[in-house]
Amino acid sequence: MTQPYTISIQQSSKKVEMQVTGTFTLEDYQNFVRDYAKMAASIDAKSFTLEVDCRGMDLLSTEEVDKLKGSFTSYKETGFEKVIFIISPSQTIIKMQLGRVAREAGLSNHEIITK
Repeated sequence: MTQPYTISIQQSSKKVEMQVTGTFTLEDYQNFVRDYAKMAASIDAKSFTLEVDCRGMDLLSTEEVDKLKGSFTSYKETGFEKVIFIISPSQTIIKMQLGRVAREAGLSNHEIITK
C-alpha cells in the first residue's frame, strides 16, 4: 500500500511540495511526522514556501482535525516564508476545515488557493 503523502524539496524554486491524499491512519501520521521533521531539518525554511496539494484529501473527522492541527503547528514552528494549500473548486468543506485549523494553530502566513 502506498502512503497517503509525498514530500519533495525543490531547491531551485525554494519550494517544499507536499501532496496529501485520502485519509491518514495513525501509522501514516507517525511516518509523516518523522519524514516531515527530516525534511525540515535539511532546509533553511524561512526562505522556502511550503505548498500542500490537498486535492486528493478526504473530509476530515474530528480526530483527524486534531492531527492536522499538530501538523499545522509544525509548519508554523518550522518557519516557512509562506504556506499554500491547494484545493479543487468542489472542496468547499475541506477549505473551511483547512482555514479553521490554520487559524487555531496560529498559522497566519497561509493561503488557500483553488486550482
